[in-house]
Amino acid sequence: MEIYQLEYFIKTAEVLHFTKAAELCFVTQSGLSQQIKKLEEELGMPLFIRIGKKVQLTEAGSVFLIHAKQVIENVQSGKQAIDDLNEMIGGELRIGVTYIFGLLVLPIVNLFAKKYPNLKIVVEYGSTEPLEHKLLNNELDLVLVISSKEIKETIQKIPLFTSNLVMAVAKTHPLAVLDKISFKKIGDHPLVLPVRGFSSREFLDELFLKNNMKPKVSIELNAVHALLQLVEESDWVTIVTEKALKGWDNLKAIAITGVPTQRESFMLTIEGAYQKKAVKLFMEEFRKSM
Repeated sequence: MEIYQLEYFIKTAEVLHFTKAAELCFVTQSGLSQQIKKLEEELGMPLFIRIGKKVQLTEAGSVFLIHAKQVIENVQSGKQAIDDLNEMIGGELRIGVTYIFGLLVLPIVNLFAKKYPNLKIVVEYGSTEPLEHKLLNNELDLVLVISSKEIKETIQKIPLFTSNLVMAVAKTHPLAVLDKISFKKIGDHPLVLPVRGFSSREFLDELFLKNNMKPKVSIELNAVHALLQLVEESDWVTIVTEKALKGWDNLKAIAITGVPTQRESFMLTIEGAYQKKAVKLFMEEFRKSM
């Protein structure tokens, strides 16, 4: 049994199409099919059901897929450990960040790219739950989130900072003269907010519900940068975590009173798993920047 055979099998199980799997593995379809057949012969059981052009995993295939992924993961971790031992700081650093961390994470990424030229850095933006899922599936090495929800037990959480929700407006907005505003009064203004699924939006919706408020949400966006740019260039009002306003010099943060607005932020890694040296170094640098 060879590592490349496992990789062919895993890719075919993911796309359920031999031709597509072969293209993604950069081999011919006949070559991929031949290697999977050898794997099935060695295991003594079929891994796929082939019905015309359709492909499905057998029960044995579904069971073997779990172990094949674990083998590949262990091999990758082993290679990374050797790189770390040699202090090459190579391989890949995969960072998941919620959109709030956009401007906060880029200076550290830039520093790392220059300091460790052998290291490939991948930054993936998303909402909290999908990023946690990818972390658990070993698709990410480290995740940065702001969350009010309980984090899964298998995930190690390292506190970063606390940040309050604030109302943000352009400095030319009539409300920019205020230093604070009652949460109840926010309902008097049409809002631009992140779409549902964002942690901050869920937190906000819970506050609105508890206070029997039905605010007018005129625009929803799934990109915080675009949202803040819209507010900066118009008379819209939004509510965001204050840390998200770093670098937005033309926006005014107005404190919100009457409700709890403090939120916790964390670095997330897998509890007990091998941790790349690049992850440890990145975590140290990011905490210093805070």
